[in-house]
Amino acid sequence: MTGSLARAAAFFVAPAAPSDAVVTATVPAAARAVVLGAPPDAAPLAAALALALRATDGAPAALVASWGAGHAVARGPATPAAARLAAALARRELPAVARGRLAWLALPGEPLEAAAVVRRAAALVDGPLVTALAGARPPELDDLVAEHDLAVVAAEPETPLARAALASLSARGVDARACRPPRRGIARALALAGLAAPRLDPVVLAGPRREDA
Repeated sequence: MTGSLARAAAFFVAPAAPSDAVVTATVPAAARAVVLGAPPDAAPLAAALALALRATDGAPAALVASWGAGHAVARGPATPAAARLAAALARRELPAVARGRLAWLALPGEPLEAAAVVRRAAALVDGPLVTALAGARPPELDDLVAEHDLAVVAAEPETPLARAALASLSARGVDARACRPPRRGIARALALAGLAAPRLDPVVLAGPRREDA
């Protein structure tokens, strides 16, 4: 895991306990993370994580690619950097909306097409990219999940849902953590607006550590 990604993960989650299971991965210069959860929770947590990664990387803006959220991101005030990022993606036929310090990219509903769009965006974006996969995840997206540096399950950490999700991801060699999503209210609204990342409660479940390539 890159240093910036580890710092951002620590912002949301407790450090993983040492594990004998070591997963070797090629880590890109900028962090790539994926958030898995129910439609109401995946996008807010993805926005919060993207803002944290942006801050730790010192990047001017970050990208959130959203699948299955079921609603379009409303336009609102955006920083010049986020607007430039959205415009750069649009020039490559990846229409994005800038809001706050984030650019949002709505992914196609067809899973293989959505995965292809995320990969195209990842090759174009210098700063952090967080993919939000909301709802039931089809098998076609499993490879995409594994291509990220970190997977975060949007769920109460000690619930059976979180434990099952983490066990499944760990079995596929994915470094995964569980994190309670932002609660409804001002913290959630600020994250979705791309303005501020809430500090979420520590997480007590974690997957195996990755080893820097």
